[in-house]
Amino acid sequence: MSTYDLDFRFRRALHPEGLTTFATCMAALNDAASDAQRAGHDPATDPAVQLFAKRLNRLTDGSLDQEHPGDAPLREACMSRIAELRHKPAIVALLRKGIDYLPEDLRAFKREGQRALRQIAAELGLMRGDYRLDYIAPNPSIAGDYVLEGEALYLRLSVERFGSPALTYRHRYWREPGHRVRHASAGSLADIPGLARQIASHLKIDPTGTQPTLM
Repeated sequence: MSTYDLDFRFRRALHPEGLTTFATCMAALNDAASDAQRAGHDPATDPAVQLFAKRLNRLTDGSLDQEHPGDAPLREACMSRIAELRHKPAIVALLRKGIDYLPEDLRAFKREGQRALRQIAAELGLMRGDYRLDYIAPNPSIAGDYVLEGEALYLRLSVERFGSPALTYRHRYWREPGHRVRHASAGSLADIPGLARQIASHLKIDPTGTQPTLM
């Protein structure tokens, strides 16, 4: 079974401004510790977990608004981990492993799947208002599909079950002459810029145009 690590806790630890109550700090700390443990790391030595623990302590002793230069090594460690995980994104492992009926994995899939498709859309030159992104699941305990639809673009992201491809993409009006349905594996999401170039080439999208539309 594939294992994975998430960069979410590191990104959140670097920008914890929204964590201003005991409840939100405690929730962030517990989530980070769970993610670290699931990835096979000791939560006690995880830099994100340590930063959340510090923030919780500072909230209780009233020093939250003070400068904390001593945090620099932990912040640098978080940035290093984010850089490392760019080369092995969690979404690849999540799409390959069985995540049905596993609440924590389903939570990660919903967050990372949305993030991956938004990254693809951005690489294709699409703004948020240029497309619609939906998550469709027949049962909340089972991994559903992400569907992104633009003016002439359709992308579907699914968990790979029984050899099915993770990504399906096509022109929105694919039944017209010259249009066809294409697929890509979960591994292609390890290089989203490269995947976007492939999609752009197949669907004749110009992501560098002054107007990011489908040609």
